Amino acid sequence: MGDYLKSWMIFVLCVIIGLMAVPAVSAEEEYATNFDMGDTLASAEKDYIISPWTENSSDTENFISLLRSTQYITQGQTITHNVNVGSGVNYLEVDLNWGDTSDSLTLTIYTPSGSKLGTYRDSSDGSTNGRIHLNIDPSQGYVEQGTWKFKVYGESVSGTQSYTLGVALH
Repeated sequence: MGDYLKSWMIFVLCVIIGLMAVPAVSAEEEYATNFDMGDTLASAEKDYIISPWTENSSDTENFISLLRSTQYITQGQTITHNVNVGSGVNYLEVDLNWGDTSDSLTLTIYTPSGSKLGTYRDSSDGSTNGRIHLNIDPSQGYVEQGTWKFKVYGESVSGTQSYTLGVALH
């Protein structure tokens, strides 16, 4: 009878550990999805496809407006940039450029409805060069109107790092 009880307790313990591990695996998969450039990321209103920027000669000069801001950031600091997007915007081109691969910045993007599209790092656009250059394309229709938030975070910065954030509305 003692072996039966011991086996039963081990089984119950394994089930409990298994149930505790499921949320951690789910969160890890969701985190990884945000960095897969081919996946569609969910927004409360729309789905967006985040992809590495590629030069399209017809679009490089045909943009509705452009935000370009140069700032300085330190280790652990977060600087939020707000960009107002009006109607009729087909996609956003986002370019965070600090040029120094010895420092590490991240870019977290939020839609006007508050949905987090993801946190992106230097290699998120396919190359490690001190730059994060992405396109944000709605899967249907136009980009959501309102104030988009772009949070730049000094993940690993020695001293002070300058950067330029550009957001072009196409």
